[in-house]
Amino acid sequence: MGLDDDLVYHADILIFGIILIFTCASLPRAYARFSRRSEWSRGHLLRSIVPFPSTKPRANLNFTLSHPEKSTFVDFDHGGSSITCAALPSQHRINLAHIADEKALPKVPNRDPTVSSIWHPIASMLRSRVHDNYSVNQVLLMLAYITIIFYVSFYKSDPFTDPHRAGFVITSQIPFVYALATKNNIIGMMVGVGYEKLNFLHRLVGRLMVIGANVHFIGYVYKWSLAGDIYQNLAKDFVRWGIVALVCLDLLGFCSTEYVRSKSYNLFIASHVVSLIIFLFAACYHEPTCIPYVAAACVFYILDHIVRAVKTHVTTAKLRPLPELGITRVEVPSINAGWRAGQHVRLRVLSSSMGWWGWTEVHPFTIANVAETSEGMVLMCKKTGRWTGSLFSMAQSASYGETGMEVGRDVRVMVEGPYGGVGHTVMSNYSGAMFVVGGSGISFALSAVSDLVQAATDMKVIDIIWSIQDPSSLTPLLPLFMTLVQKNPSTRINVHVFYTRAISTTFDGMYLPHGVTILPGRPKLAMLLDAAITNTMAAGGSNGVFVGVCGPVSLATTTARVVRNSDARLCTAVGGVKLHEETFGW
Repeated sequence: MGLDDDLVYHADILIFGIILIFTCASLPRAYARFSRRSEWSRGHLLRSIVPFPSTKPRANLNFTLSHPEKSTFVDFDHGGSSITCAALPSQHRINLAHIADEKALPKVPNRDPTVSSIWHPIASMLRSRVHDNYSVNQVLLMLAYITIIFYVSFYKSDPFTDPHRAGFVITSQIPFVYALATKNNIIGMMVGVGYEKLNFLHRLVGRLMVIGANVHFIGYVYKWSLAGDIYQNLAKDFVRWGIVALVCLDLLGFCSTEYVRSKSYNLFIASHVVSLIIFLFAACYHEPTCIPYVAAACVFYILDHIVRAVKTHVTTAKLRPLPELGITRVEVPSINAGWRAGQHVRLRVLSSSMGWWGWTEVHPFTIANVAETSEGMVLMCKKTGRWTGSLFSMAQSASYGETGMEVGRDVRVMVEGPYGGVGHTVMSNYSGAMFVVGGSGISFALSAVSDLVQAATDMKVIDIIWSIQDPSSLTPLLPLFMTLVQKNPSTRINVHVFYTRAISTTFDGMYLPHGVTILPGRPKLAMLLDAAITNTMAAGGSNGVFVGVCGPVSLATTTARVVRNSDARLCTAVGGVKLHEETFGW
């Protein structure tokens, strides 16, 4: 028993020490962020304030493009495309072929230095994707965790002769699995990332606990069978409580599989809530040694729900359909401040129109606009399943307002957040930015670019690369894009829209505002990233380029590969390239 205590104690200390190492590594960025007074009140609590006057237009369902008789267009894609788009200012573009002498490149350090900015080859290797879209650094972290757990489980121990060790090891992991499961994640706060970025560790620790619990039980069954007293032991109360805890863990393991999560999210949530609570009580009755670990887990769980209650607002929202995008625009005018660009909220719609159980579901959505404006908080909810389909149908229903019948309706909602975002990274510290988004991921780019335009920054170049299926999706958002590209003359903003669905119409004679382009096919991200870097350098920027991607996992994987394979010489010259990913899926 003494050896078990020592091993488990030192294992927990080692895990906590690793967390502290990552915490120390994030301190420079945390200091850079919180040295700004405005950051202390952003990204923590949603609220309502008196907004500054804003001329930002709303998304317009009836917006139509004008068709001038004659316009000047150039081909941006260089790939033989028949679609043309507005030319970029020549004074802001330079040719990669002109940069032949490495000594001629500027060598100015980044104001927000990170590992990815300074050691490009190492960072590129760590960003590489491996099995199931895990990056190398995630795999290394998981391997380190597995090594620690396996070492303390099998050092001078055999699970068939000493099954107690396995049970003691999984008991020591109870606080970690509960801490990693919380939305207000204490570990995430320490290392400067959102709870969703640490979810892979929560799944890993949970699976290790499921395996360990079964090894613990099977070991004792084997031991009791050899001794011939299995039935006498199974009749004991503490053993029965142990079986209850085992059943809870096995149920959690099964309902946490990707298949169950994608097919029945409600079953996944219900099994988690019920099983996790029962497991804690069962573990304490099974073995009193579990009580300190269970108490720590309860502290994390209770504090998380208290903070979540503080972060929750019950208010009225306006639902408006965007048929071209298949998106429901949710406007919450009573909340207009408290979030940072790129953060998301968890939305619950309190209406019987969502179905028998639809009102119980909570779904995360990225905030699509900048804070502190008169329009309030805006969400864009893509119609992808039953719940979002019901939300879209509600938005399409007609209601009667002051001006008569209008599309859309008011509904009571529960908004919880904000969560996630870019952590301690301050996007305005960079000289350039490129946002690669797909479908409804445009909400991430809209909020980030609006925030950058509104803030007083030295950013020189901002490129938005938006991949959609149908080019008609551009129509409702074109007023917003027009305002963005024209609002700040000191920052060159370009919106490149790529559509993948074949269409029978033609764009001949269509007018697009300067800075907005549309092309068929998939974006050539390598070319676009090189252009963003060189255009940033040409404009005098040397504080790095921020690359944000929001969309399907495949889009994030492709973007990460492009950033990884980018020219290290150019990345160093511009001050580094920082990649931030927001992916759809579970």
